[in-house]
Amino acid sequence: MNAISDSSLGAGTRAPAGPRRLFRVPLAPRLLSLFAVIFLLGITGIMIGFAVLAFTMQWALGLFMLACAGFIGALTGYVGRDLRGKWGLRVVLDSDAVTLDLPAGRSLIHRPPAQHLTIPYTDIEAIDARFEAYGTLGMEMMQRPYVLHRKAGELIFLFEERAMGTALESSLFTNIVAELAMRVRVTLREGRRSGLQSRRATA
Repeated sequence: MNAISDSSLGAGTRAPAGPRRLFRVPLAPRLLSLFAVIFLLGITGIMIGFAVLAFTMQWALGLFMLACAGFIGALTGYVGRDLRGKWGLRVVLDSDAVTLDLPAGRSLIHRPPAQHLTIPYTDIEAIDARFEAYGTLGMEMMQRPYVLHRKAGELIFLFEERAMGTALESSLFTNIVAELAMRVRVTLREGRRSGLQSRRATA
């Protein structure tokens, strides 16, 4: 990765105090994810009902309908994970520390654990970002995750921008990451674009 640091600052320099800022994913995307989960659950239930009915007429048709229900069920789980990540995510920037409420579903690529932390700005070494491509449910997607490095060496997966390079590209976290980097007095470290990875790819 290409690191850009502010060499004029000592290791113990504190970031300038700023007003308290609370960040949450806007209500509209959260409600959209909730609606999608409810809709897909309903469709899954209907498809299972059709599959049961089809088995009474022709087993091959029943298997086909059951496979369709399984696919929609998997998609429901995928969207449900996205909902958990959006609904529970919360970031508070105080004058000298950041409070992170990070739900387990905040990434569609990785499987980070839920974390609830308050970290002094002086304990943050760097913030990294990079592009990652992965395949899931027969589709290829590009995401941009952000990772916080603590001075003790601990890595904390923050969140990710999704569907990069498409009409659905998100930019929910650009401003909050920029403000966090400003308060910590570090420059966001941009990594290289990675190749196609599995859903369980590591940061």
